Amino acid sequence: MKPALSILLIVVTIVSLSCQHTTEPELQPGRRDYVWTVDTINPGNESLYLGRIWGSSPNDVWAVGTSSWSATTIWHYDGVKWKTDSIPRKVNPFAIFGLSKNEVWLGNLNNTIWKYNGNTWFQFGEYKIESTYDNMVINYFDGISKNNIYAVGGFMRNTTYHGKAIIMNFNGISWEFMNIPETDAAFTVVAIEPKTGILVIGGMVFDPTGFIAKVYCWDGKELKELLSDYGWSFVIRLGDEICVTNASRIYKYSNKNLTLWKDNNGTGINGNIICGRSRNDFFISGINGIYHYNGKEFKIIYEINLTVERGIIFDKDVFFIGIDYLNGKNYIIHGQLK
Repeated sequence: MKPALSILLIVVTIVSLSCQHTTEPELQPGRRDYVWTVDTINPGNESLYLGRIWGSSPNDVWAVGTSSWSATTIWHYDGVKWKTDSIPRKVNPFAIFGLSKNEVWLGNLNNTIWKYNGNTWFQFGEYKIESTYDNMVINYFDGISKNNIYAVGGFMRNTTYHGKAIIMNFNGISWEFMNIPETDAAFTVVAIEPKTGILVIGGMVFDPTGFIAKVYCWDGKELKELLSDYGWSFVIRLGDEICVTNASRIYKYSNKNLTLWKDNNGTGINGNIICGRSRNDFFISGINGIYHYNGKEFKIIYEINLTVERGIIFDKDVFFIGIDYLNGKNYIIHGQLK
């Protein structure tokens, strides 16, 4: 083969391969033209504090929390109205998660995990704890398929957390405890990295000098500490990416490490990422209300004097839990894109 022809074939091959290479689509900035409504969750004379929210669609949303009466701990929205079925159960919900409207999981403060099958809630299982502890609490779930769901939490002694974090896995049949190194942190939140299956876990250590936020990753063998700082931390999956918040800082997770992405010190944005569709379309709590990030800037999108830490997002709808701790009232803030 002549040298000139050989070079030509190499060039053509390189160009051809480069044309076949696919790039990820650019993330579009999130819209902000929501129409807002607010619903009051009225448990009567009971003391209720909603803490978690999940839904399969805007017409099927669950909100749960601790209450002075177990019949008012679980609330459901059918697209028209929020209501509770007023059935007393042995539940004190700290976590809720599902992958469909007929398979919803509930984590509690009483060694049990409950499930909703589309018609009724029932106790799925009670889990034995070590004799030196009084209770087990499930604080958070995350899953990528119905046969691979994780729960995190901890063992408690005399209703006060005392140094025994747990990870449980549902394999499609049963919930099993994972063998993890002992840590003083109470695990409070978990997010699964879809590409690797690695868990990114937020936790808290109750130190005499204050609350110390912890963030770990767990690959099934090693529990690696990624962050330790005062304040509160939260972990969330935005699309295929995982972000971590601590105080006014937002970190990106990648390859068992955290990289500082946004430092909002002095801006009033100092809370959790509540929910979002991507890193260019998410909501975060702050002073005076809920802020939105569209890939370029943070902007307050809904002004309200409530504590807002949890939410659920759909194609055109978003729901937030808002709590007035001073007066003991719960609200659901509902935004709709038109």
